[in-house]
Amino acid sequence: MNCLVCAKEASLLMQDTILQKHRISYYKCDSCKCIFTEEPYWLDEAYQESISSLDTGIMARNIGICEQLMLIFNTNFNPNIRVVDYGGGYGILTRLLRDKGIDAYWSDKFCENLLAKGFEYNGTDKVDVMLAFEVLEHLPNPMEVIKEIMSKTNCFIFSTELLEKTDYSSNKDWWYFMPDAGQHVFFSSTNSMLKIAEQLSCEYLYISGLHIIYKPELIKIKRSNIFKRITLRLSNKINKTLLSEESYKSKTWDDHLMMKSKISKSDFNI
Repeated sequence: MNCLVCAKEASLLMQDTILQKHRISYYKCDSCKCIFTEEPYWLDEAYQESISSLDTGIMARNIGICEQLMLIFNTNFNPNIRVVDYGGGYGILTRLLRDKGIDAYWSDKFCENLLAKGFEYNGTDKVDVMLAFEVLEHLPNPMEVIKEIMSKTNCFIFSTELLEKTDYSSNKDWWYFMPDAGQHVFFSSTNSMLKIAEQLSCEYLYISGLHIIYKPELIKIKRSNIFKRITLRLSNKINKTLLSEESYKSKTWDDHLMMKSKISKSDFNI
């Protein structure tokens, strides 16, 4: 197997079960340190519902991301910014951004636009920023998709969890493998993010859970140390507000565990 990012030879990392039925292989690139599955023949089955019932954090995540994006936009872009949410799901983030005054559009090949109807991206126009939240880990061809995205913008802002290590022995050792849903097939490291940016002649920045790949002419983002500190404070405030209220305990993770338990008992469909 060749690496999906740098094309160098990858080695077998482990074999394990997904969707409670398919025994599959995971590969590790020793060069850029990403992990990916074998060719994901099971994706049609995994996407019987585009958004997994295990994704109980979808609303909290979108609200938090919207607040972070507004700070980025206010700090680094003009008021007429035009953005596209690639892999926009039901249109939650697109609608939230439009409610904040951002000229935002929705794009998703696999999900119905429920909340941002009438604001679909035409697929060709150049835009100021492309967004993709919780998308990269779903891609069997990440470099191909990122190249397509960067052909339409100078700035790509997205989220995905970075690998905590590269010596896993089971897909149950890290929650983000999500074997019960079967939709996560690519897992990036900081090294592989840097390699992706390098191959695109871009810069890479990681700020408070958000990844930014941008073309060098957007140098203001790179130099915004004040912006970094403000973003971190805002992110901490958002997380405390959404997930750590003194009077109430968030049900996001408990709901995820409950759905996982139901799936394991085969009395609920993902």
